Amino acid sequence: MTTKSLLLVLALLLTQLVSAQTEKQRIYGEVGLGFGQTTFGSSTKSQLRQALGGSFNPGIVGNSSMAFYFAPESWKGLGIGSRIKGAAAGSVIGEFGDSYFFNYYNLSASAKYYAISKTFNKGWYVRANAGFGQLTTKRANEKTNTYVHQFAIGSTYTGGIGYTVPFQKTALSLEVEAETSSRSGTVNGVGDVTITNGQIGMNLIWSF
Repeated sequence: MTTKSLLLVLALLLTQLVSAQTEKQRIYGEVGLGFGQTTFGSSTKSQLRQALGGSFNPGIVGNSSMAFYFAPESWKGLGIGSRIKGAAAGSVIGEFGDSYFFNYYNLSASAKYYAISKTFNKGWYVRANAGFGQLTTKRANEKTNTYVHQFAIGSTYTGGIGYTVPFQKTALSLEVEAETSSRSGTVNGVGDVTITNGQIGMNLIWSF
């Protein structure tokens, strides 16, 4: 191999290494914390009454999330990836004076698009998610020391809009989101039930 050929091979290898490094930098991770107001569908209270022997009005939940996005520069602000979100609430008092606990989570495919800046992790964005998840509720009567659980699993869809402030190697985003879910479960003595719930929330997200 001649010196010229060797230099050409080394140049090609260096180009590939630089390209690979650039692609690695186009994979973004994020973690988020927030809160939201849970909402129930019109039939959900009656379904929970069947499942748990009582019902309750949902309260404020705490949100936590993690996600990653693949967003090459050639995609002009579009990122595709996956997101997992969990929501947990403290106890609320139900219609019979019992304590109710509930939490839910979902794992979804996610798309985030910075339509104005055309640069991922900079400026205004919209986000859409579609996936599946779980809802768990528990009725607790401390006087009688009895506990009743309900578990349901099904589909979840989420949409969000937010604004990202970029830093040198990280970014910070504030977003609002709306979520809707339909989950099915089976209750002894009742059969199949469908629980529909949603959430209106706000999240603070750190990305890197």
